Amino acid sequence: MLTRLRTLSLPLHGLATAGAFGLFQIARTRLDASYAASGYPVDYATGQLSFSAERLEGYYAVMTQAGTMAVYLRTQIIDFGFIASVLLLSALLGTLVSRAGGWARGLGLAAAMLGMAGAGFDALENLLSFVILTDPADIAPLMALTYSSGAAVKFALLTGAMGALALALLAAMGQGLRRLARRAV
Repeated sequence: MLTRLRTLSLPLHGLATAGAFGLFQIARTRLDASYAASGYPVDYATGQLSFSAERLEGYYAVMTQAGTMAVYLRTQIIDFGFIASVLLLSALLGTLVSRAGGWARGLGLAAAMLGMAGAGFDALENLLSFVILTDPADIAPLMALTYSSGAAVKFALLTGAMGALALALLAAMGQGLRRLARRAV
């Protein structure tokens, strides 16, 4: 798939990437609004990385008492749209930057693959949250550990993707400067 994306015409590839970024922003905005409306008592990273059944049960108890668990469940469903946008943006942006060649090629493709893998772990984490939500007052410690471990891997992969993308952009800029210098001579 990544090889196919690299064969798109440059204008089409750029347009598709811009469109994916727009979809990402729309999905992020809707997800953030729904998350806030759910009344989840901590930020999502703190909640996802709790590694504790007791803490998760406490977070869910707050929403149960507030009557917002249905909103939180809807938020988990909305998150799948966000995950799809991350996957699409990762593939398109990584392959777009990889077109510069040189180091940018490998780094851009690495950014795409890491971002897509991160999106996969985000989907796995969401699926695990649905299992947890079947009985949010009695979460098995192993389930909480598995859920938080999936989130930790997700965050690590997405951080790696952003780092690889930043390096790919620097490499692409270096490639561009070298080409300009050769033309000037």
